[in-house]
Amino acid sequence: MPLPRIGSTPPAFTLHAASGRTVSLADYAGRPVLLWFFPRAYGGNCTKQACSFRDRAADYAGKKAVVLGITTSTAADLKAWGSEVGLASELLSDTGREVCTAYGALESADQERPSRISVLIGADGKVARTWTVADAAGHPAEALKDLAKIA
Repeated sequence: MPLPRIGSTPPAFTLHAASGRTVSLADYAGRPVLLWFFPRAYGGNCTKQACSFRDRAADYAGKKAVVLGITTSTAADLKAWGSEVGLASELLSDTGREVCTAYGALESADQERPSRISVLIGADGKVARTWTVADAAGHPAEALKDLAKIA
């Protein structure tokens, strides 16, 4: 599936988090939400990207934004990885692959791991920006600039 269209209502979801909670997109209604999809826990570039989000956590919080990382890794793997590198953002497990597919991070049933994409949802609940991410470590700063335009 393609990435969600700008101005569209993003697909609703509920996923298990590394924290043990169940998280729904609806939990954050009225707040900007940045969804960052990544291939897997423990990947080299995935860790760089996650740590870059961690290092900017206060900047995102200052904009009242929620940052949610989503991949097909298990919640247990995400919990261990998140603890190991001290991640601040909530990590969500999509082992069923439905959310990654709905958002365009998985383009086919035989794609092994999600692509590195992000979707910024405005406080109005509409898709404000999408990215196909080439620079994993630099992307959190780029997304923060776009968040500043809508927050």
